[in-house]
Amino acid sequence: MIVRKGGIEDAIALQGRLRKQDYDEVWAAYGHNPDEVLVACAQYSTMLWCAEIHDVVAAVIGVAPSIKSDYEGQPWMLGTDDICSDTKAFLRWPLELLPLMHRVYPVLRNMVDARNKNSIQWLRRMGFTLAQDTVPYGPFGIPFYEFYKEDLVCVR
Repeated sequence: MIVRKGGIEDAIALQGRLRKQDYDEVWAAYGHNPDEVLVACAQYSTMLWCAEIHDVVAAVIGVAPSIKSDYEGQPWMLGTDDICSDTKAFLRWPLELLPLMHRVYPVLRNMVDARNKNSIQWLRRMGFTLAQDTVPYGPFGIPFYEFYKEDLVCVR
């Protein structure tokens, strides 16, 4: 698995291939076609990376500015089932990207579908804190957890 700077074309290449848990989470959060939301997230992100396996896009990860605060970014990642094929790489490369996100955003905050157990476990391994309780989120009021990571030493 290699990770490189990403672009809109990588989000387009990922369309139609999202793992089921990512597809379901995006649908629950936005109530729109997840392939369209994927491209919109890529367009709004201030930083974007692509994970490739054998020259095929397996995941796109980015961070978009929060509408709530200039000091907060909304990290996100959407991928195919292939992203778990190399567990060591899957646990290593995001840890290399988080400090880059924190250079711009001292606080990283977003929501995760409470049904998405794999993503919840992965977020904890990446050092994110999850809220203790779920909240109804999105147009269908599906339970989601807020997650966040702070690096208050960050210099803007």
